[in-house]
Amino acid sequence: MTEPPDAAESRSGPRLWRWPRSWPRRIRGCCSCCSGCLIAFLVLAVALLGFALIPNSYPAYPSSAAAAVVGSSTASGHGLPWLHSNGKVILDSQGRQVLLRGMNVTGLEQAKDMRPGPVPTSQDFAEMAADGFDVIRLPINWSRIEPTPGHLSASYMALVRSVVSDAAAHGIYTILDLHNIDWSIYYGGDGAPSWATAGGLPRSFPLGSPWNRHLAPGVLASYFIFWADLGGWQQDVTQVWSYFAREFRDDSAVAGFDLWNEPHPFPIPSGLFEKKYLMPFEASLITHLATIAPHQMWITEQTLDFGLPTYVGHLPYPNQVYSSHVFATLLEPPWQKPTPEYAIPLTLLEDQANEAGAAPWVGEIGAGPGTSNQDWVAREMNELDRYKLGFAYWDWDEGGSWAFKRMTSRLKIVARAYPRATPGTLDTLSYDYQDGQLTLQFTGSASSQPLVIEVPSFYKSFHLQSSDPAQDVSATLDQSDHLLKIRIHDTQSQHRLVIDFDN
Repeated sequence: MTEPPDAAESRSGPRLWRWPRSWPRRIRGCCSCCSGCLIAFLVLAVALLGFALIPNSYPAYPSSAAAAVVGSSTASGHGLPWLHSNGKVILDSQGRQVLLRGMNVTGLEQAKDMRPGPVPTSQDFAEMAADGFDVIRLPINWSRIEPTPGHLSASYMALVRSVVSDAAAHGIYTILDLHNIDWSIYYGGDGAPSWATAGGLPRSFPLGSPWNRHLAPGVLASYFIFWADLGGWQQDVTQVWSYFAREFRDDSAVAGFDLWNEPHPFPIPSGLFEKKYLMPFEASLITHLATIAPHQMWITEQTLDFGLPTYVGHLPYPNQVYSSHVFATLLEPPWQKPTPEYAIPLTLLEDQANEAGAAPWVGEIGAGPGTSNQDWVAREMNELDRYKLGFAYWDWDEGGSWAFKRMTSRLKIVARAYPRATPGTLDTLSYDYQDGQLTLQFTGSASSQPLVIEVPSFYKSFHLQSSDPAQDVSATLDQSDHLLKIRIHDTQSQHRLVIDFDN
């Protein structure tokens, strides 16, 4: 174990949050006095409304960090160019629009709510690259990086570094995700270490799984303590992220930091939670990390709100990505539709990302095994093309039943040809996975910077049709890196291409 120079000072014991002695442990009242209860409720409601209406003020973004967002063309990370968000799409350092499409990889998690897969190997990344994927979302746990208060694990950091490097060697970016479900492994989920929990409260609620964890008093109290910043845990999380930021600040293979997985409002009311608790925390964290690692993108997530109304505001910072999680049978409202309509959550994502001033991206999407789930996944993937969205599929090789690696029938549905880097603006995108036809339109010049298409290795040849004169179009498929590079040498700005791939 080691601790970076500016980490919080060592602490002598676990930081379990306890009720201050000055607080009453039980509030007594006359249950028969309905009018008193009603008055108390109204006073609380008015107070919360007044609190919510107070405008937020956010710390200023470091000027040096703002200049660095688009100012770096020097690539590290095995030659991967730096990526950044212009508030609408993700771009590389050459100004090309980038679609990040790949896999969640759970091998570095410490969790009880699921069975993490094995630590990914170079062979795993070779297979992902062959499937045409260009990114992994790598869930990491606070419990593993800070197993005891104030001491950060150098061995866990070395493991993260190894995975990032192996992925980059195959042309794959990494997004680091600070994962948290049901607060902590202490409650049967994952995320926080057991020393950062609401001590003494029940770990379970008398309902079936997973609601026994979701509604456990200890879980809800821990979330409230964290978001209200009553236990000092936000400082710990800031130090954890600072440790990662220092490690990867010069590594272009780390595309961004996904700051907190699936934040949810309970027990704080939805709407109030986002405006007065979540966004101030994100603002504080982003401006702090920007002084350390100004090049990586800041990824914030749509609230896990079960369809409740939320507040989406704008943080006045550059380089932001706004992420949602869309599942066929789990999180999409209305719940458990026989035929999910993916336009609902994806339109919501676009609208919320626009409101937030961030590029939209789907951090988790997928479905479990079975024929009906496979049909849903096919619709998911087609809609992602229609919305021109990147994604990280859940999951590459989870120990449970969702592992993509073990669903061979799903390979050609999820692993599809798509534009990895577009020199200009991608206008339309569609792909027929059954006959291998990719159709796209874009606006821009592709003479100096080629259009780069990811091509899964099961395709060996292609036929290209273009709205540009044939003599002005050249294309080369490099099967070693699974990329089709297309240059268009005329002066037209509007381009339509139809590419038919063959096995």
